[in-house]
Amino acid sequence: MRSGTDSPDAGEATKWYEGGGRIGEKAYADIVVYPPTRGLQTQGDPFEPVKVGLLMDIENGQLVFDWINATILAFEDALNEGVYDRPVRLLVADARGLPRENFAKARKGYEWLCDQGCVVVLGPEVSDNSLSMQNLVNERKVPVIGWTGAWRFASEYCFTIANGDVPTEGVMCAQWLKAQGHTKIGMFWEQSSSGRDYAGFFRDECNKLGLTVARDIKLGPTPRGLVDHLRSMREDGITALYYGGYGYATFHFAAAFKELDWDPPRVMGTAFMFYSNTNKWAEGLEGWHGVDQLCVDQLGVDQLGVDGTNPNYEAMVERFQKRFGRVSKNVVVALGYDTARVGIHGIAGASMATPEEVKEGIERIRWMPATNGGPATYIQFGPWDHKGYKGDFLTIRELRGGELRFDGYHRPEHPINHLNVQ
Repeated sequence: MRSGTDSPDAGEATKWYEGGGRIGEKAYADIVVYPPTRGLQTQGDPFEPVKVGLLMDIENGQLVFDWINATILAFEDALNEGVYDRPVRLLVADARGLPRENFAKARKGYEWLCDQGCVVVLGPEVSDNSLSMQNLVNERKVPVIGWTGAWRFASEYCFTIANGDVPTEGVMCAQWLKAQGHTKIGMFWEQSSSGRDYAGFFRDECNKLGLTVARDIKLGPTPRGLVDHLRSMREDGITALYYGGYGYATFHFAAAFKELDWDPPRVMGTAFMFYSNTNKWAEGLEGWHGVDQLCVDQLGVDQLGVDGTNPNYEAMVERFQKRFGRVSKNVVVALGYDTARVGIHGIAGASMATPEEVKEGIERIRWMPATNGGPATYIQFGPWDHKGYKGDFLTIRELRGGELRFDGYHRPEHPINHLNVQ
């Protein structure tokens, strides 16, 4: 099949970091990927495909094409490598739940995939749905590989290929502000399962670093009084801003800054990566620094002398373009690919294709190459370690003038390194 979506020729991306699909593009619900036989015949009846679920729990804008087809590519690559030698059947559940829709939709989508006989589920994406489903997943015992950065999610049957890490993002942002020389900060955080964690870890790190959080504003997904809050912060002498939350509120900041004619330094967590979701959203994030996971297009070498571009990522997007006819170079292509790789390697490492054994197969993964993050990033799990990414999987970028600028890897040092202690 040419694509796992219904509109293979309708791409809208005009910049490399935008999603490769179109708004409203839909995934096919049932996709089978076959291994190369190279002339060999199976003994007896053909093997039935092992079933893998994909739980789409949030509207993905232009990124549906990227996630579905990165998943297909990961399966095809693994089968071509000989990692697994049976067909793989991908079942897709469109189960959009929190924060925009009802929590029960994501739960029902997961249970439907379980009932179909899936041995592992790719997703959920969103922290709220992940935490809402956590007990259910551990009861049903069909492992999930989520994208959530919620730090309490990893548990018996809950794995992550994290699209961030909420506590770490808050700490990174505080350390970035300190490194830029700011001391008086305005903080916005969003009401959500992770909002208080974003705010709490950021505030704690500011206290350690001697930064003052001079204003602390809780926002809803449609923020009210944003212009007044920002005006007051400017009048109070606040020189830089932090935002921690889903990202829905960030869409409204651009108009508020324009009305005030104010362009302060500002940084946010991984909600920054919504720039790929829709072109309009990318415009709304103009001027922000944010926590990202891509390391492409860095010139030269970083401060440790390591080439900043991940060769696994570059090679994968070349195969993606050749296979599906679109240039899609964004974090979801990398996340989707890595997530599917974990799923198929977990199946291959299982003693038999049951959910319980696939869980153990995932725990056996060691030093798997990652397409996301920097060249030192890899994927590894263990019986008590269900967070996959290791190494430089989080970076800082700036979106300015419609272009993404790589701000660098985040490698903090102990303050004592720079103190003259006798």
